[in-house]
Amino acid sequence: MPALKILVRIPTGERFAMMTKEGHPLLEKVNEAITAMKKDGTMAAIHKKWFGVDPEAGTSTVAPGPIPQ
Repeated sequence: MPALKILVRIPTGERFAMMTKEGHPLLEKVNEAITAMKKDGTMAAIHKKWFGVDPEAGTSTVAPGPIPQ
C-alpha cells in the first residue's frame, strides 16, 4: 500500500528460521543458499519488493550470521 510508511521500528531481537530434522541432508545446502542470497542482494530485493522499502543495513535480512546450535 503506497500510502503506508514505517514510522518506527521496534527492535525485538526476534529471528526466524526454517526447521528441519537434525542432520537433514539438505540443511547445509539451504543455509548456503540463504547466505548467498544475502551476499548477492537477492534477499534485499525480495524485501523491497514485498515491503516497499530497503531492509536496514546489518539486519538478519541482509547480513549472514552464525547458524544457531
